[in-house]
Amino acid sequence: MRSDAPSLVQLAALVAVVDEGGFDAAGYALGVSTSAVSQRIRALESTMGHVLVARSTPPRATAAGEAVLAAARQ
Repeated sequence: MRSDAPSLVQLAALVAVVDEGGFDAAGYALGVSTSAVSQRIRALESTMGHVLVARSTPPRATAAGEAVLAAARQ
């Protein structure tokens, strides 16, 4: 696997944050800490070169995030 490709755990974190409506709930759903979810999202954003999640309440995918989210769901 290429080192610059997003990992499955990073993509799962993105899907969980959007679907569960927050970082805390995503961590619970994935069985990891909120910090781990946040780190995975930051790493994914670094890999992709775009902000993927708007840190609002609730968090939402940005336009770039929606494209990655659609690919992750397939």
